[in-house]
Amino acid sequence: MKPESAAAPTMTKLHEAIVVHLADAILSGVLPVGSSLPNENELAAAHGVSRTAAREAMQKLASLGLVESRRRKGATVLPRDNWKLLDESVLDLAVLRVTDAAFFQSLVEARLLIEPRAAELAAQRASPADIACIEEALTAMASEADGARGALWAAGDVAFHAGVIAAAGNWVFTQLIGTVRAALGAGIRLTGEHALSAQASLEQHRAVFEAIRRRDPAEAHAAMTRLLLTTRRDFDALEQDGVLSGR
Repeated sequence: MKPESAAAPTMTKLHEAIVVHLADAILSGVLPVGSSLPNENELAAAHGVSRTAAREAMQKLASLGLVESRRRKGATVLPRDNWKLLDESVLDLAVLRVTDAAFFQSLVEARLLIEPRAAELAAQRASPADIACIEEALTAMASEADGARGALWAAGDVAFHAGVIAAAGNWVFTQLIGTVRAALGAGIRLTGEHALSAQASLEQHRAVFEAIRRRDPAEAHAAMTRLLLTTRRDFDALEQDGVLSGR
């Protein structure tokens, strides 16, 4: 199954449109590893921008680890190990374009390291406002638990996990909310019929919330782990069915 087309974010600077265009081509494999990119003059002409804007775009792509620029040789696409996939501008495109299971399972594994501990800390540190925020997100999810999971479910799911991370009171974890958001979006988009039923998923989220509200760190950790292991099984099913390529 081919991933759906990426929607380009709203641009505020001319060079950003070029960055998104080329990053999308690299992440989708249209520009494979080792291929050469157009030079600055060609980019400027193709996009109707100045050579300065084209140069800034190439510098941005290089800073993201997507390309390497060499004097007189131009820019070439680097292997994925160099890509800064946790940069939100790259990750938002990657979850739409990358099709191998290892990429998505790596996101889940990272979440398994972070979110259960965040839930544990939230059970110890969450303020009444934090708990109210998590509960509000759970309520949004519950509003669509009896039917198709739509925009309210997706927004509530992201808000739930972001709320738990925020309630942990750890600034390093907070910096990773963008990664969690992208991973959740990919899971909702891809898993479809493979995913746990909405009601069952809601109960897993509710178990995390109740443990935090009861100030039970061990159970909060365990409940979040169970929830994320379900997500990992969903991606395993996608690999087995050939929706995602093997590792």
